[in-house]
Amino acid sequence: MAGDGHFQVTVTLNLKNDLDIGNMLLVTGATGFVGRAVVRRAVAESRAVRCLLRPSRREQSLPPGTALSAVSASLDDLPALRTAVGGATAILHLAGEEDLWNGGLREDHIAGTANLITVAQELDVQRLVYLSHLGADTASAYPLFRILGEAESLVSTSGLDYTIVQTSLVYGAEDVFTNMLVMLAKCCPWVMPIPDAGLCRFQPLWVEDLARCLLATVDSSSLSGRTIQLGGPEHFTFPQLVSEVLRAAGMRRRLLNVRIPFMQWIIALLDTFLPRTPTPFWWLDLLAVNGATDLMAVPRLFDFEPCRLTNCLDYLSRPRAWRRTLVRYITSRG
Repeated sequence: MAGDGHFQVTVTLNLKNDLDIGNMLLVTGATGFVGRAVVRRAVAESRAVRCLLRPSRREQSLPPGTALSAVSASLDDLPALRTAVGGATAILHLAGEEDLWNGGLREDHIAGTANLITVAQELDVQRLVYLSHLGADTASAYPLFRILGEAESLVSTSGLDYTIVQTSLVYGAEDVFTNMLVMLAKCCPWVMPIPDAGLCRFQPLWVEDLARCLLATVDSSSLSGRTIQLGGPEHFTFPQLVSEVLRAAGMRRRLLNVRIPFMQWIIALLDTFLPRTPTPFWWLDLLAVNGATDLMAVPRLFDFEPCRLTNCLDYLSRPRAWRRTLVRYITSRG
């Protein structure tokens, strides 16, 4: 989310053709929430970065003032994909947040991942790091986690030098999750209904810490052929997580746990009458699967202490037209 509250951010790209491509990193999903953080850090580390931009009528959003190359190519367009992958020595494959938000991760993510692997094999790109989510499983009853699980299976059997990174919830100034929680709370003056997530625990990870971990993973031979699980330094129940987010925004609400079947009915109703629902069904998928792992995973694997949630939510306290942004969001088609 940009400073004006819009989820679609317009940025002028600063593209240069004189980058050293001797050690080129290709980033897919570069215009997503995590992708933009990765690109910012990669450029700050003086890495040669190429961004794979999905063809779109919308203006793509990348960090301003960065020196990078970009190729517009769909993952189902093999000739264009070969152009994008050519010269890269490593690939960081991210599922863009916009893919989740606009109807959930689709089956074509699996086919696109298969195409990316095929081209990487053809062009002898050895290193592949794939960003997934805790709970990914080919046998999952939840479409989001099943699709991620099938993509993971393709990566792990590709024969490439791979690492799969599973994360808990990721948050930051441009995220959808925490910003949308605050928007919804603004429309609920005293009591805020939330899904009853039961005993599930969540371990939110700051996006800048995740970007640091992902780039270190690309360089790490000790993580080759492994699936690693990452999260922040704290475990929360869902009500605790929501309370921390609202407190950072200067809001106090009584939280009302609503049973999942009733919440599904509410979301279906909103989906029927609104051009765009602010609470998509895949949110419930995230809340149905435990999103916590070892608290020491990041310090042990990457030798730094990740940011605590309360120390990284200052962006929520900035003045913003929350209600207006929510109305603009739900009345648009995306």
